[in-house]
Amino acid sequence: MIGEISALGCALCWAVSSTLTKSLAGKFEPLTFNLLRCLAASVVFWGIIPFSPGTQVLTKVPQAALIYLMLSALIGIAVGDTIYLRALKLINVTVAFPIAQSAMPLLTLIAAVLFLGEPITWSLSLGTALVLVGVYLIATPGRGPRPPLVVSPLERKGLGIGLMLIASALWAISISFLKLGLQGVSLILANGLRLPAASLALLFLILLQNHNPQATKLHFRDLALGAVTGIVAFGLGGFLFLQAISYSGAGKATVLTSSAPLFGLPLSVTLLKERVTVRIVAGTLLVVSGIGFIV
Repeated sequence: MIGEISALGCALCWAVSSTLTKSLAGKFEPLTFNLLRCLAASVVFWGIIPFSPGTQVLTKVPQAALIYLMLSALIGIAVGDTIYLRALKLINVTVAFPIAQSAMPLLTLIAAVLFLGEPITWSLSLGTALVLVGVYLIATPGRGPRPPLVVSPLERKGLGIGLMLIASALWAISISFLKLGLQGVSLILANGLRLPAASLALLFLILLQNHNPQATKLHFRDLALGAVTGIVAFGLGGFLFLQAISYSGAGKATVLTSSAPLFGLPLSVTLLKERVTVRIVAGTLLVVSGIGFIV
């Protein structure tokens, strides 16, 4: 049960981090915020690597594994997570989180059927249908009056949902590379290699920006909380996710981490004071039920 427990622990970490991230999303530019999170988690891992597994193993990492780990970091963290942070500025966590955590395993399973020749079973078909209905209920407004959302007039819910789906697709691709990159590499070292690579890519993207965003006065509390979200999501959550993949396989690990909306809903209501509609609750339950059938 190590893999299954690790996946559920990862889901909790991602839910906590996502809720904290939403509270900071309007204070940071997405690329800068993601860089802060990656750097904070990188410092933690490189503080551990000299003791376990030791710096001597750096020269023993297979070249193919290193390439796959770098690709995983660039696609999933540098690009995927930056798009995700942008989406969080457009829509509430109660909408964004269930979409992201259901679309990623769904896209992964579709790719497995189309490109790996895995069979389509009745449980897979039923689970897919439940997930799609659940996402529809979460993402579309009902007929009644909508609760007010604390967003700016320029933000568009449709754009936020579209960005969330793009991020999910990039995460699914990243997980495929990640599974290949874990061959013969310790979990701590794998994260220790991926996060600095993602940090360099984010720094490069920041330097390439053609505009200078308006400076925002940041307090030490904001910077510290931003670093904590990276340590929780990329540090502890990333380690647990890699452990889940190693013990349970990429498919089951990805599906089990999709239970994160169950943690995310009460957190967003309690900490962010977001209102949860009947449609969001029903959609979340359908998504989780669909994932159960898919497993």
